[in-house]
Amino acid sequence: MADLNGGIIGVDNAPEVLPETITTFNSSGTLTTASYTTAVEYLVIAGGGGSGGDAAGGGGAGGYRTASSFGVDASTDYPITVGGGGAAGGNGADGANSVFSSITSAGGGGGTGFTGGAGRDGGSGGGVGGRTSEANGAGHGNGNTPPVSPSQGNDGGNRGGGGPNALGGGGGGGGASAVGADSQPVGADFKSGGNGGA
Repeated sequence: MADLNGGIIGVDNAPEVLPETITTFNSSGTLTTASYTTAVEYLVIAGGGGSGGDAAGGGGAGGYRTASSFGVDASTDYPITVGGGGAAGGNGADGANSVFSSITSAGGGGGTGFTGGAGRDGGSGGGVGGRTSEANGAGHGNGNTPPVSPSQGNDGGNRGGGGPNALGGGGGGGGASAVGADSQPVGADFKSGGNGGA
């Protein structure tokens, strides 16, 4: 007598596709995953850096991190931290980090004040102050700090001419997809401010 393989006989159930749910946090809170959720798409943006005061550098944008198919546990609480923007004036303050699970987006670097030196590092870097001893083509805050891949931001703007200690505008803050523009000379001893990065 031939051996028979076991099996299950029953009704075929059609697969069910549930609608996508988008959850947005504008302040810190808790994300509770659904009972059937095992992966999510996320977008985590940190607080932007503050600009300095008086012909200062622009603040850098907060770090920008996004990905899909990020594994999570079903029916689980995940604390969410939403970082605020840095205060402006003087030397601008750095923005605060935003956090979801193991993902941290770094706050943007503050733009430095009129004579405040180089811009500050962050998710995107702050721009250099408008009248500093930094060399032309230098002085930006570094973006993507701390480094992650893909990059979470870009560098701030540099001094763009006019010589050390020349009077003028600061470099623009870095953005999520572009560096901040350098300040530009508009006279023998004066510079216009650089645009912020996109």
